[in-house]
Amino acid sequence: MIDTLLLTATKIFSFDGNRPLTNASGFFFARGGRLYLVTSRHVMIDEPSKHFPDRIQVELHVDPDNIAARPAFRYRCTATARACGTRLATLPVTSTWP
Repeated sequence: MIDTLLLTATKIFSFDGNRPLTNASGFFFARGGRLYLVTSRHVMIDEPSKHFPDRIQVELHVDPDNIAARPAFRYRCTATARACGTRLATLPVTSTWP
């Protein structure tokens, strides 16, 4: 059995088309009945390095008895997802997400 705390963090990959850009990490945060994926803003956009991915891919651990079970989910990087004035990016996770 995997410690459930380990299931709250996720690996994030950024892409531009089929070209992989970076690896990153994020975590899930619940507030007011909603679930969010939180990561550093530079994962979604970084003007100085000209990092403008068109999507991110998130691996989720879905089976507490099998850590190798990690399906990948894709999330398009939209202007809304990129428009944050802080150093964090928070992406709402909905029933249709990603």
